[in-house]
Amino acid sequence: MGDPALYDTDFYAWTQQQCQALANKAWADLDWSNLQKEVESLGKQEYRELVSRLTVLIGHLLKWEYQPEGRCRSWFLTIREQRRAIRRHLRRSPSLRALAAEALNDGFEGGVDLALRETLLPLRVFPEICPYTFEQVLDPTFLCDTSGDWDDLA
Repeated sequence: MGDPALYDTDFYAWTQQQCQALANKAWADLDWSNLQKEVESLGKQEYRELVSRLTVLIGHLLKWEYQPEGRCRSWFLTIREQRRAIRRHLRRSPSLRALAAEALNDGFEGGVDLALRETLLPLRVFPEICPYTFEQVLDPTFLCDTSGDWDDLA
């Protein structure tokens, strides 16, 4: 069995040891307990990335919708960037689509906080539940049309 103590003392060395054991199919040298935890953690990290990107996207969509006088190129580009990044992420991990509704709700909470931090709007202005569907937030023509050219934004 691999050196489980290495997991706690030198994580990088542990990962290299585990990769080598996997490459050599040296099953007895694998630290099965910690490997299982790390693989599970990788899956959770993929979900967290989706929620994080949705948080930024929703926050900017809320700003775009509820503070139209503040619309600017930076908001537009952030919305565009996050939509593309989420679509790429879902292409790499399509099974995350099954968690779309949950991720949208988790991202909405943080999105409201982002909009509150970056505007002078009071909390009561924003809806209590996400007013958008998952499909809408990813649609390049929804609310902020990122399919077109917005060179006129400052």
